[in-house]
Amino acid sequence: MKIIVFLIMASLLVIGLALPGCAVEEKLEPVLYTFEDGKINIGVAGELNYTAGEMQWAGAMLAQDAINGNGGVDIDGVSLILELVPIDTGEETVDPSGLTGVLNLTAAIEDVDFILGGFRTEAVEVYRDVAMENGVIFIDCGAAAEALQHSVVDDYTGYRFWFKGMPYNEYFLGQSVVRTLGAVAVKLREEMGVAADYTLNATIVADNLAWAYEQVVVIRGLLAGINVNLVYDPYWVDATGKTVEMQNVLTSIAGLDPQFIIPVFSADAGAVYDALRMSYVPNAMSVGINELAQLKSPWAAELSNPAGENQPACAYEVILDSWAEGLEQTEKTAAFLDSYIAYSGGEYPLCSAATYDALFCLKAAIEAAAWYDAEEGVAYAEADDIIEWLEDPANAQVTTTGLTTYYPRPETTAGGKPALTEGQVRSLYDLDSYNQTYTYEAEDWTMPAHTTHDLAYGPGLLTGIGAQWQWDDEAGLWKKVGVWPMYFGGDYDEALTDQYGCWNFAYPGTVDLVIPQNVIDHHTP
Repeated sequence: MKIIVFLIMASLLVIGLALPGCAVEEKLEPVLYTFEDGKINIGVAGELNYTAGEMQWAGAMLAQDAINGNGGVDIDGVSLILELVPIDTGEETVDPSGLTGVLNLTAAIEDVDFILGGFRTEAVEVYRDVAMENGVIFIDCGAAAEALQHSVVDDYTGYRFWFKGMPYNEYFLGQSVVRTLGAVAVKLREEMGVAADYTLNATIVADNLAWAYEQVVVIRGLLAGINVNLVYDPYWVDATGKTVEMQNVLTSIAGLDPQFIIPVFSADAGAVYDALRMSYVPNAMSVGINELAQLKSPWAAELSNPAGENQPACAYEVILDSWAEGLEQTEKTAAFLDSYIAYSGGEYPLCSAATYDALFCLKAAIEAAAWYDAEEGVAYAEADDIIEWLEDPANAQVTTTGLTTYYPRPETTAGGKPALTEGQVRSLYDLDSYNQTYTYEAEDWTMPAHTTHDLAYGPGLLTGIGAQWQWDDEAGLWKKVGVWPMYFGGDYDEALTDQYGCWNFAYPGTVDLVIPQNVIDHHTP
């Protein structure tokens, strides 16, 4: 339950309006959270009976059980339990317009203290406003689009309650795809026995959805830097997965004979793509984003088939991902993945399961900001105290995927865009550790992509991982393992260092990339 307190600064407003050029200090309408009956209610918003939404619920449930089973949320020595509240939005298959989400959030808003979730950008940008108008902190665990975060820049007063939980925005997704592809390209050139600057070819196939548009622009702009040539304009396909459309696309790609196909899929088109890809373009490696390729379920019947004619469609595919078997981004990674796989009956999680991490981060913020009134038997917290705590990089949280902290509000501009000052950048990045290979320039830190309340990106923070489906002889199964970031040896440090840090490293548990022999043989000159 929330109490909104209105402060009417009448005289200040009159003075500010009466004197042209007089700056009026931003005044935020205080929002007081009241936690009654010994519990804190957490809404989980998504299409909870469909893939991403199921995983949002599962991640939140695992976190709720872990937190409640370990004493709950400690406010001044008093333990409060977490209680999840389902809010079905239907955004993946039922109502991508977001109107169902608006109706169901409106019905639930008085019963929740915080919200986690969100997936399809086009729907989230509509229904999240219910939470914003009611002063409810909402941590986005699924919708990548930077435009959602940019609302915090454009209207901090109205959207300060909006934070990103996972994934980082499409500008960083695009960068990570190219970083992963660049590493794979290095290995393929070595196997082909060609020069390090030998040009390889690629095509892009992407969802015709908002989250993919800028990402494809980023990917296209960065390919030349890794000596990969885009041999055709990106193919845009219906995200729901139309078989004939995908057959036509793959037939066209087969005629181009590239070394790589770069998928950018968040929905069913990814499964259709994989089901057809090897029949049409068997000698191209798939390296990119394909959410359904992160899962076991689309190919469950083939995962015990060894490499060969009946291998699963996902075999050797390299995908940008959040977790992989045996990989440990932090000390929390393995335990979470094991728990999730056990909870889900063997399935791998999508990034939307980061509701798990988001709930732990929220717990830490509540414990830091809330207080307990013993006389009333009620706990309270100021929303802006929680927001301020989350915004402080000193409170960065170790999660299952890295170190989570947020980009701050801009304090300068560059090229007409909001930007971070050097001091703000240094609060997030240890620039002095880069071996003098990077010097701060404001134009490198504009919004987008370093957008307020979006996830800070880079080594030591959040990188994402490149995962590959590989055959495990001992287990007799195909498993998803981590292959990127890769360590190439100390001689590569300078070449692989940029404004975010040095990318020449590997997480514990990283395994060697496997490039199918037919790809090597087919493309070797």
